[in-house]
Amino acid sequence: MTTANHDVIATKRDGFTIVEVMVAIVILSIGILGLAATAGVVVRQMTGAVHQSVAANIAYSRMERIRSGNCVAMKDSSGPAAGVATRNVREYWKVTGTAGSHVLVVKDSIVYIVRGKNKSQTYITEYPCDPI
Repeated sequence: MTTANHDVIATKRDGFTIVEVMVAIVILSIGILGLAATAGVVVRQMTGAVHQSVAANIAYSRMERIRSGNCVAMKDSSGPAAGVATRNVREYWKVTGTAGSHVLVVKDSIVYIVRGKNKSQTYITEYPCDPI
């Protein structure tokens, strides 16, 4: 009886089988591929965010220049400067007001290219002025 127990103990081995190792490698590979795909999405989102930030800063700058100027002297981009291009971003603005109105409406449109497609953002604001 001691020999039977001795044979059973001798055949037990510690460690992993080749099947367990292969399954672990497959699971690890799927996880790494998921991380790589997520990294690509994050890079694309960051690129879009940079363009949106540039567009917002350009619009803010335009609005401040218009606000600090004289209401009568405000002109839109259909004048001598037919749109302005800055850092691969194209800007068009329109200043409108009605006779007797105390408000000028400024519409600033920003167009930029992300992954080969034109994207646009429009900002609209009102400025108090003396009647036109």
